[in-house]
Amino acid sequence: MKFVFRPSKKGVPQVLGELESKVMKEVWRNPNCSAREVLDRLRMERTIAQTTVSTILSRLCKKGLLTRRREEKVYLYSSVVDQQQFNEMVTRDVLEGLLKGNSRPILSTFVDLVSTDEELLEELDDLVRRKRG
Repeated sequence: MKFVFRPSKKGVPQVLGELESKVMKEVWRNPNCSAREVLDRLRMERTIAQTTVSTILSRLCKKGLLTRRREEKVYLYSSVVDQQQFNEMVTRDVLEGLLKGNSRPILSTFVDLVSTDEELLEELDDLVRRKRG
């Protein structure tokens, strides 16, 4: 799955639109929820139509982030991955994209950023040592 990375945003909105992010967060909080349940939660913050929520849920299913199953007359939505797995997927996707070209400036910048925090630098060093075996 490929994402559009928006570095100026924070968290899930870095790769999903604002409403998609809010819908994903609701599904993570409340697995096996209906469009109506998501709508009721979102309406606590803003005015939004049920058709909009249904469209976003369908879009997230097409992107492979949600699944849906029919129970009686209602679709229930669940996430394919939890929020941590989602963050790991996005991180991998973004880093793979950055490293495809000339990776030396990317790695150099990354090490410069990590080196401002001694704990992170030690953790990076440990991870590299473990990979080398």
